Amino acid sequence: MSLISRALGDFSPTILTRPPPLLPRMEHPAPKPSVSPVEGNDEAHQELWNRVLQVVQESIRREQYETWFQRTALLSLDDNRIVVAAHNNFTRDWLARYYVDELSEAVEKVLGGRRAIEFEVDPERAGGVSRSENPDSPAESATARTPNARTYDARTATLHPVAPPETPTPGRRNARRTTYPTPAARALGPQSTPTDGAQRGLLDASDVSLNPNYVFENYVVGPCNRFAHAACLGAAESPGRLYNPLFLHGSVGLGKTHLLQSLCHTILQREQGARILYLSCETFVNHFIGALENGDLAKFRTKYRNVDLLVVDDIHLLANKERTQEEFFHTFNTLYNAGKQIVLSSDSPPPDIPTLQERLVSRFKWGLVTEIEPPCYETRMAILKRKSKERGRELPDDVAAFLAERIDNNIRELEGAVTKVIGYAALSGQEISLQLVRQCLRELFSTRTSQTSMEDIMGAVCDHFGLKPTDLQSRKRTNAIAYPRQIAMYLARKLTPMSLGDIGGYLGGRDHTTVIHAVRKITKRTADDPSCRDLLARLSLELQGS
Repeated sequence: MSLISRALGDFSPTILTRPPPLLPRMEHPAPKPSVSPVEGNDEAHQELWNRVLQVVQESIRREQYETWFQRTALLSLDDNRIVVAAHNNFTRDWLARYYVDELSEAVEKVLGGRRAIEFEVDPERAGGVSRSENPDSPAESATARTPNARTYDARTATLHPVAPPETPTPGRRNARRTTYPTPAARALGPQSTPTDGAQRGLLDASDVSLNPNYVFENYVVGPCNRFAHAACLGAAESPGRLYNPLFLHGSVGLGKTHLLQSLCHTILQREQGARILYLSCETFVNHFIGALENGDLAKFRTKYRNVDLLVVDDIHLLANKERTQEEFFHTFNTLYNAGKQIVLSSDSPPPDIPTLQERLVSRFKWGLVTEIEPPCYETRMAILKRKSKERGRELPDDVAAFLAERIDNNIRELEGAVTKVIGYAALSGQEISLQLVRQCLRELFSTRTSQTSMEDIMGAVCDHFGLKPTDLQSRKRTNAIAYPRQIAMYLARKLTPMSLGDIGGYLGGRDHTTVIHAVRKITKRTADDPSCRDLLARLSLELQGS
């Protein structure tokens, strides 16, 4: 009996023609034959891979699964290794870097025993775009499988190339492309209108120019933003094809603008003749109103509909603007139908933007919608270390820990604190210490300590229900956890100045609609349940120190 047969159980050929049931792994001793890509049965490979993917799907978010695992396939396996096909270079590298643990555990659960995991680019087997269909796609170098392989040995926890390692150099993935001057050096004025490929790097200088520091290399990646970061890298690598439109959402100060501008920088450096328009939604609205008043709609439409990349920050500002929504709808359609990349950011996901036309909501969801969550403690520490180093000083570990514990949901506040501390130390001639930090940031901390904090609420709720804070922040939805979580959301809304998005972000990265639902549910429950009323009263008194 082959290795695949042991994993799947004994299926007859007629059963394999239908979607097979999930069967438990056979427990009898395993023989040692190897299954090569040529010898393996494609249907058996697919069935085995489906079982592995089902296990993977249980451990990651749906959007992560759909982006990274849906276009993969099992090429071969034996007692020592498993070879996985990805549809392009970018997906292969991302799987090898970030999802080996989940994949290794799933393989062990289905097959038994740890195996080295290899990744290869095979767009035909993995359901990607072939070279003949799309010659510029990231899969274009996939014709020779061996040089594109990556191996991860789950038994020794090491990642290494099968072929000689690639040397990372600027523009490595598209060697035939030239690196062009920086975006700031070739930004065109607001009256510039792209008429052909000769006009490059169209940036709206009347709005905001690209910040030279907002590049991918300076972006601190953590669990809170890894998926959004990967999506922007993917869109920059294959604009108009991989994720289109790309929609980022998250609370204020979490790094959306940094990612948008990083994407613009990358495309400007890689693409000869790229026509890019980056602006805020407010600027789009003002330009549209000006075009209406001055009778310049034709010029306005030429400018916005004849670009290769349109990036609009704060698209939620389209709310309650029917005429502008109508115009943006047609602009979106023109660019999308032409295969041009569209990237949008918002404080809220598309369905939660008030009065946004349903047809726009639908189109914004055509591509990839991904959330940036508040940074975890480890990410905040990394940001503090990175930003202080960029400013020529390093924060002592105790100072970084102090700031990371107290500024917990806004990257912009973290960066501001670093700037103020380093500036204060330089002007006063003092060493950076906890005493200095408390002194120069006393206003910030006194405001925070005079209010009930989210940590206080979490502690009180967890003490009452016998839970841990990580339980409330988890994805679990059992009533034993969901009810206390709703209590915490209700108290946070009543006792703190935090926004709905920040409350949801603190409690496991949930969006503001979840918090609204929780507050309404607890409010309704207090009308019918005296025990709920008593609990809220006791916890409120405890938290407010009355």
